[in-house]
Amino acid sequence: MGLFPSSAGTVMFEYGMRLGREVRTLPGLQKQANCYLAAINCLRLIRPQYAWIVQPASGAVYERPGASPKRNHDGECAPAPTGSHIEILELQDLEKECMLAHIRLTLAQHDSTSAAITGNSSPKELVALLVQAGLFDMAISLCQTFKLSLRPVFESLTFKCIKLQFGGEAVLAEAWDWLAANQLSSVITTKKNSATDEAWRLLASYLDKYKSENSPYHRCVINKLLSHGVPLPNWLINSYKKVDAAELLRLYLNYDLLEEAVDLVLEYVDALLGKGHDYFGIEFPLSATTPIVWLPYSAIDQLLQVLGENTTNHHNTMLYQKVRDKLEVYQKQVDKATRVHLLYCRN
Repeated sequence: MGLFPSSAGTVMFEYGMRLGREVRTLPGLQKQANCYLAAINCLRLIRPQYAWIVQPASGAVYERPGASPKRNHDGECAPAPTGSHIEILELQDLEKECMLAHIRLTLAQHDSTSAAITGNSSPKELVALLVQAGLFDMAISLCQTFKLSLRPVFESLTFKCIKLQFGGEAVLAEAWDWLAANQLSSVITTKKNSATDEAWRLLASYLDKYKSENSPYHRCVINKLLSHGVPLPNWLINSYKKVDAAELLRLYLNYDLLEEAVDLVLEYVDALLGKGHDYFGIEFPLSATTPIVWLPYSAIDQLLQVLGENTTNHHNTMLYQKVRDKLEVYQKQVDKATRVHLLYCRN
């Protein structure tokens, strides 16, 4: 007698669960992935409102209808466990489990010794294993499915870029393998091109594609680079200028990059006054008829304080004066725009 699709799905899913617990080998992971896929296909044959299965919770026992009762060694019916409960798993839950099984299988195929380790790994732990293996696209998909931060992805890829920039031939040769595993558009995996450039390009594409409120991933990448003493690439500086120039200034100050901080302030003030405002994502520079512009005075005051602490340092004194002169020009323009605006309002 055949099984209903939901019953068949339950059988295949539970078989996959047992394989994950008891057979932690590469063939076992392959069978588990196939079981979960079969369970998903069973549920897809059913109307959506009925596409679910009953799964025992951890430590619980689920008796299928018609199954013979469990007996003890004396042949008597064993008492039902107290406090046990069951879980209802819907199609999307099975799809998540299938994704985890596929990722464990992929990791084991990269390194067969990891099959036993990945068996019960949580999604967060699997992300760490994926980025270590250079499987960044897969790590991002996992993070998005389970609503995890992409920070580990950006930190790991940034560190790989640093290693490539300062590493030897072995590091460069190995890089092509993990670069090819990620779907960077028009990636050129030939040794005539620089693996380092391709890694930076992959990082830039991720920053552009996976934007988030307050741009934590830009900040994460910049922190990683500066903490290792690596100069920021121009494309990253230009990208972050448009996103959050004030935070870039604060990061420069955190790492005592005073000259870079001064250059940024001078450029930013010029942008507010209309010179190169597009580079900072400023839609309307300062004028009497446009919305109010904003300057990060707290960070600028901190910069001026640091520059003014050592008056015997001629270079710092020059930088201090440059900032003061630029702020004076800015303040004059603000006063002028304010007077024109007030005159316009009166008329």
